[in-house]
Amino acid sequence: MRWRSLSLPALAVVTVLRCHGQEPMRPEAYPAPADSLPPRNTAVIVMDRNLNTFTWSGRALVDTTLAGIRTKAREQYNATVVQLESDPTRKLQSNQQQAMIEAAVPLGGGLAASMQWNSFVFTDSRGVGLSTASMHTLLGGLEYSPYPFVTLAPLAGYRWDNQSGQRDRGPAYQLGATLRTTDFDGYLVNAGAQYHEDRLAPRRLENHFLRAGVQKAFTSLTRDSIEIGFYRLRREFYAPDTSIESRQENIFQLANLLTYAVDPSVETSFFFSVSTRSLDKILLYETDARPIGAFNTNVNEFRLDTYLEGGWRSADGRSDARLRFGYSERNELHALLPTPGQTSGPLVSERSGEEESKNNLARRTMLAGWLNVPFSSSDGLTVSANASILRYDTPSELNREDRDELLIATSIGTTHHISPVLDVGLTLDGTLSHLVYLLSDRSANNSINRVLRLSPRTLYRPAPFLAMMNAFEVLASYTVYDFEQEASGVKSFSYRQFGWVDSTSIELTHRVGVDFFSYVKLYERGQLTWSDFTEKVENSYVDRNFMVQARFAPWRDLLFALGLRFFSQSRYTYGPEGKTPDSYTRSVGPTCTVFWSPGPHSRLDLHGWYENRRQSDGSLRGLTTMTLTLFLNF
Repeated sequence: MRWRSLSLPALAVVTVLRCHGQEPMRPEAYPAPADSLPPRNTAVIVMDRNLNTFTWSGRALVDTTLAGIRTKAREQYNATVVQLESDPTRKLQSNQQQAMIEAAVPLGGGLAASMQWNSFVFTDSRGVGLSTASMHTLLGGLEYSPYPFVTLAPLAGYRWDNQSGQRDRGPAYQLGATLRTTDFDGYLVNAGAQYHEDRLAPRRLENHFLRAGVQKAFTSLTRDSIEIGFYRLRREFYAPDTSIESRQENIFQLANLLTYAVDPSVETSFFFSVSTRSLDKILLYETDARPIGAFNTNVNEFRLDTYLEGGWRSADGRSDARLRFGYSERNELHALLPTPGQTSGPLVSERSGEEESKNNLARRTMLAGWLNVPFSSSDGLTVSANASILRYDTPSELNREDRDELLIATSIGTTHHISPVLDVGLTLDGTLSHLVYLLSDRSANNSINRVLRLSPRTLYRPAPFLAMMNAFEVLASYTVYDFEQEASGVKSFSYRQFGWVDSTSIELTHRVGVDFFSYVKLYERGQLTWSDFTEKVENSYVDRNFMVQARFAPWRDLLFALGLRFFSQSRYTYGPEGKTPDSYTRSVGPTCTVFWSPGPHSRLDLHGWYENRRQSDGSLRGLTTMTLTLFLNF
C-alpha cells in the first residue's frame, strides 16, 4: 500500500476579536454575465519605490451612456524602472500598456453603429526574452437587436502588429452574438458566441468561443445550474530562428452545480466539472528550410473536478458547520505531431520518447470540515480541518517523479469577551505533510514535515482614547527525511520562532493621536535528530522593529502622520566555542503618511519612509521607500 499525497492550504491568520482558522467553504457560483453587472467608472494610480526599483501602475474603467452613445473604455498601464547600483546613469525599464474603447450609436429599429479599438504595447530594455511588441486593432460595423435580450454584431477592420522587428498588417473580422440572461418558462438562460480572425500574412490569429448557461429553481430549496463552453485560440509569433511558431488551442468545458436545502437550516450541494484541452505547437518554415530536430508537438489534457458538500446553520445564525468531500483528476498526454520531412528514424523515436516521458496523471482526494459554535454570548469556538491525498503517476520509465503527497491541517480557535474593555483570542494550528517518492532513486527526498503554531492575542481598551493590541506567536517546524542515514546529502532540520507584536494607539484629542508599534522576532534553525528529539542549532536571528508616529486630522477626511522607525537584525552562528555574533544590521529613519479623501468618490494614500542603514562592515547607506495610491470613482 502506497502513501499518496500531502497537500493542504495554509491556515488563515486569527484576528483579534474573532479567531477563524479557515474561511468557511462556500459553493462555487457562476459569475453573472458581464452585461448584467452594474457599470463602474473608476481610475486608480499607484506609484511605488522600493530601494532602487520604481514601479508605476495605472488602471481606468469607464462604462457610461452620454447623449444616447454607449461608451466603454478600459486602460491598464504598468512600468518598472530599475536603477543599477553599479552605474547610476543606466536604467533598465519595462513598460506594458493595454487599452480598449467601445462605442455604439443607436440608429433606430434595433440597429446601432459600433466601433472597437484594442491596443497593446510592450517594451523591455532589460534584454530578457521579447523586448518590443505592439498590437493595434480597429473594428467597425453594426449591432442588431431583434429582441431586447439578443444582440448580433458583425464587425470588420484592420490590425497592425509589430513583433521582434517584424511589422505585419492585415484585415480583421469579428462576428459576435449575445443572449442576455432571460427567463424562459422559469429557466434563466444566457449565452455568448464570437468568431474573430486576423489575417496578418504570413500569420493568422484566431479567437473563437461559444458558451451557454442555464439555471433553474425547481423549488425554493432546490436550484440547478449548468454551463457549457467551447474555446479556440490560435496564436502565431516569430521564433528566434526566423520560423513562425503556431499555437492552436481547443478547450471544452462543462460544469454543473446542484444545490438542495433539506430545510432552511440544512443545505447540500453537488458540483461537477469536466474539461478537455488540446494544444498543438506547430513550427512553420519556408520550403526546405526546416532544420533537423524541429518537431511539431501536441499536449492533450483532461480535467475532472467534483465535490459533495453539506452545510448547517442554526436558526439564530450564530452556529454553523460545513463538510466537503472532493475529488479532482488531471491527465496530461504529450506526443509528436506529423512533421514534414521527419516521419521516421532514430531521432524521431528519441524525441517521441522524450515527449511521452512528460505524460502524467494526478489525482487528488480531499476532505474538509468547518465548525463554529458559541459557548455563550461572549465566548466562541471555531474548528477547521482539511486533509488531502495526491497521487502523481508517470507511465514512462524516463520520468522518475512518481510520488504521493499527504497533507493534514487543523486549526482550533477560541474567542472570549472577558469584559467591556478586554477581548482575548487563542489559536492553535497544526500541519502534517508527508512526501513519498515511489522510485528508489528519488526516495532520498522522502520527508515528513510537522508544524505547530500557538498564537494568543489580546485587545485592551481601558478608556475611549486608548487601545492596546498584543499578539504572541510560538512556532515550531520539524522536517525529517526518511532515509537520512543512508543518504549523506540530506539532513533533518528544525525551525523555531517566537514573535511578539504590540500596537498601541492614544487619542490625545479628537484631532491628534499617537501610535506606537513594536515587533520582536527570534528564530533559529538547526540540525535535528528526530529519534532522540534533539537538535544542534546552526544559526539564529533576532529582529527588532519599533515605530512611533504622531497623527493630526484637521478635518474628518484628511490625516497627516509623521514618525520614526527603527529596525535591527542580529545574526549568530554556533560552533565549538558556542554562540558567536556573526553580523549586525541597523536602520533608522523618519516615516510619513497622508490620507486624503476630498469627496465620496476619490481618495489619496501616501506612505513613505527614509532609512539610514548601517551594514555589517560599518558603512552607511541611505534608502527611500514610498507608495502613492490615488483612487477616483465617478
